[in-house]
Amino acid sequence: MSGGIKSNLSSLYRVREVSSLRGFAIEWLSPERVLLSKRNILYESEGIGRSSMRRVGAISQPLWKSLVIRRRLVQRALRQMFYNVLPLADGSIFVTYAKEVGVFRDGTYRWLKGLVRPCRVLRGAVAEDGQVFFGEYLDNAERGPVRIYRYLPGDRDVSVVYTFSPGAIRHVHGIYRDLVDRRLWCLTGDMGHEARILVTDDDFETLTTIGSGDESWRAVSVLFTRDAIWYATDAEFTQNKVFRIDHATRQRSEIGAVDGPVYYSVKWRENLFFAVTAELCPSQDGKSATLWTVNEGALERVVSFDKDRWPVKLLPGTLHFPLGPGVEDGLYFQGVALENADARCFCVELDTG
Repeated sequence: MSGGIKSNLSSLYRVREVSSLRGFAIEWLSPERVLLSKRNILYESEGIGRSSMRRVGAISQPLWKSLVIRRRLVQRALRQMFYNVLPLADGSIFVTYAKEVGVFRDGTYRWLKGLVRPCRVLRGAVAEDGQVFFGEYLDNAERGPVRIYRYLPGDRDVSVVYTFSPGAIRHVHGIYRDLVDRRLWCLTGDMGHEARILVTDDDFETLTTIGSGDESWRAVSVLFTRDAIWYATDAEFTQNKVFRIDHATRQRSEIGAVDGPVYYSVKWRENLFFAVTAELCPSQDGKSATLWTVNEGALERVVSFDKDRWPVKLLPGTLHFPLGPGVEDGLYFQGVALENADARCFCVELDTG
């Protein structure tokens, strides 16, 4: 790798590009099924690679938009991409795309009604356990009410299950299901009391705040192990760090510092990975998107990518992980808005050499 990509920073892993998937994003990954996207089109394959790829369907769009998003920069500027792709037990596929939610069934896409206002849902920020939960992610400069929605498979719309009062938060960063105790965790932002980590035992009938009040509680994603909850901060002004919350005591401990805000994180083979975003904010040390892992209780860099030359408003530099249980052979991700890595897929593998 070269040209802004710094690999082999960890002695445990090596990173390679999956060149056959350039231009595609892996949206859902399991040993039995792979769902991939390119612009507004969704594909399915029995494995990594394009040899068995078939088209699932496309998000309906005006002709002019279908044409202009063929240019990657326009696609990025308009946020015309899939954020979440989630196969459901009834055979449908729930998706969030740009500022809408919908389902694919038998190759046909249907837009779901019920959103009070158009909103994005951050990548991987959807919880599913027979029903789907997600929250509003939008600018909300006026600090109006913010809603959490539920979708029941087979319905034609979504419904509001919880509303944060005006001024309570700016937006919802994500909702995540802890499969250890089945609780739902809700992460919100951005400033002061708006940065919160909350939990619900009753699908948002009630919410309990675990922590709030400063940027050490500002997070976009969260990971779960048998005995703890792990997250890295999405701090704009203060040093970003990785934290561990004990399952039993709810006591929080600091693991270490990272070089910028973290949006997305993932667990692979019981190993925890946190991806720093090249946001170029005051808290960022440098201009790189860096993948970190926890190795024997300490943080270690795996790979780092420089932000490309285009402004952050056309998308910050991020690493996108697929939803799903993943596969044993490697941790897959897509680079976004990164030098020599935008719209390219990569695989992290154990370095057995």
